[in-house]
Amino acid sequence: MLRFESLISKLENGPISKDEYHACLNRLKLHFDIDADSKLLKNYGLPVVERSDDVCLATYDKSYKDEVFCIVDIETNGSSPIKNQIIEIGAVKVKNGEIIDRFESYVYADFIPDSIKKLTNIELEDLQDAPSLKEVLTKFKTFLGDAVFVAHNVNFDFNFISKSLESIGESELLNRKLCTVELAKRTIKAPRHGLGFLKEYLEIDEGEHHRAYADALTASKVLNECIKNVPDEIVSTEDLIKFSKRSISRKSTAKKQQAKSS
Repeated sequence: MLRFESLISKLENGPISKDEYHACLNRLKLHFDIDADSKLLKNYGLPVVERSDDVCLATYDKSYKDEVFCIVDIETNGSSPIKNQIIEIGAVKVKNGEIIDRFESYVYADFIPDSIKKLTNIELEDLQDAPSLKEVLTKFKTFLGDAVFVAHNVNFDFNFISKSLESIGESELLNRKLCTVELAKRTIKAPRHGLGFLKEYLEIDEGEHHRAYADALTASKVLNECIKNVPDEIVSTEDLIKFSKRSISRKSTAKKQQAKSS
């Protein structure tokens, strides 16, 4: 991710000229041709679009109502992607509030600490016939494509998966990402915004907490609830991503919700 930061930072701020785009690619030593480079970046999950006069992120112009969001949750046998690994992954693709595709798999592992067993109810026996990390993540990366990566505390899931992909010889993730914790803080008036709490608070019934697929489904319902309270001036997917990171007071959020419901 670090070597792409400069290019991504420029694209986050809007369209850039083709000359500037080429210059960034040259610095990255990605200078085969603009079409091949754009396809390569899309393979990394970065939705780059070449227009007649410039280059931009597809999320810059696209309405968030037409966006494909991939809501992801993982269970792991520890907190470090260097020492530990994913043991379960679940994801749903959502467009305009409707689920359009699903992904769910255990991942083979030869160790689960007791604390994780208690938290997830996943036993080592559940993983013995599961596919390998390489097989699952290769399929997941294809499933994800260049959709917006969404998770509750997105940096943990995104970075863990990205580092795990690199560990098996696959390319890192460069997808645009959206955090439902941050979005919920700005759109849902609740005393806490952890997934377990919001599940109860919003009366979401999508199975056992701390299981990957059930938590991905729950997070998708949280996303839908958040979007109901997004201000009218938020139009594009990139607007939504920036809004989720914007500093906003609880008082202001409550007023917006009251205005929408009146």
